[in-house]
Amino acid sequence: MQKRIILLGGSGFIGQSFLRYLKEQGKREKYLIAVCDPRRAEFFEPDIYLPAKIQDTDQLKEFIKDGDIIFHLVHTTLPGETLHHPLREYEENYQPSLKLMELVREKRGIVLVYFSSGGTIYGELEKKKPIKEDAPLKPGSAYALCKQMIEETIELYSRVYQLDYLILRPGNPYGPYQERLNRHGAVAQIFQCLKNGEPFTVYGDGETVRDYIFIDDLISALIFLLERGEKNQKFNLGTGVGTSLNRLISLCEKISGKKLKKIFKPLRPTDLKYNVLNIDRLKSLGWKPNFNLEQGLKLTWKYFKEL
Repeated sequence: MQKRIILLGGSGFIGQSFLRYLKEQGKREKYLIAVCDPRRAEFFEPDIYLPAKIQDTDQLKEFIKDGDIIFHLVHTTLPGETLHHPLREYEENYQPSLKLMELVREKRGIVLVYFSSGGTIYGELEKKKPIKEDAPLKPGSAYALCKQMIEETIELYSRVYQLDYLILRPGNPYGPYQERLNRHGAVAQIFQCLKNGEPFTVYGDGETVRDYIFIDDLISALIFLLERGEKNQKFNLGTGVGTSLNRLISLCEKISGKKLKKIFKPLRPTDLKYNVLNIDRLKSLGWKPNFNLEQGLKLTWKYFKEL
């Protein structure tokens, strides 16, 4: 029997990559997949499409059925956009998420899979080492605080109303289609600039460190957790390996055979200097990444060359 998965915001990078990956891995027939998004899926069609936003609770209440797995992929802002406008985070992201939880607690057998943040939610570290899921959260922006609030509200609903959930904290995913479906992502921007001969903006001195995970590894981790039936836990989704922006640029230049034009600007208030995820919890279950950074970048550049 097919399991029904609803992708809220499923026309974006992660939702479309999920559909692509299932097809390529021969797992597409295992699931009945619905996309709820005001923008129609551009590259990989679901079984069902509902042109609805997360705020359209009347439509969602009718559409969501007992036993559904719901991917909450929706966040309307970027970290720097609401630094001085926290009310926007509350109105556009927290409040709709709370209404979604109210809706699904009336259903039976729901699993809510929330894509949080593996970066901003942890904040700046005193010691530079991979971050575990139980590390103290120190959000440094309204964006990150909103992510934390949604996480904690999901946990509250689990305790009080027995809502099953998975909270996923991804690192910096990259890969094919990102530049068309997402507003951020250093790898996509670098390759786009390399291809078009445009300048790329470097904030700071290029020594900020991130955990870059190839999108196929992120999706494989997600499917791994779903197939195991993991519930009511938090998982970092990353590689456990940190890479500076300067190193990333060098690799992209090497792979593309092109030289990147750069513009340097000061670090923004929301820019973290170091963010690498500890993935021991996920690895202890038997999962590990299949792609190192250079392998993932080569596949991503191959996609860019064929555009």
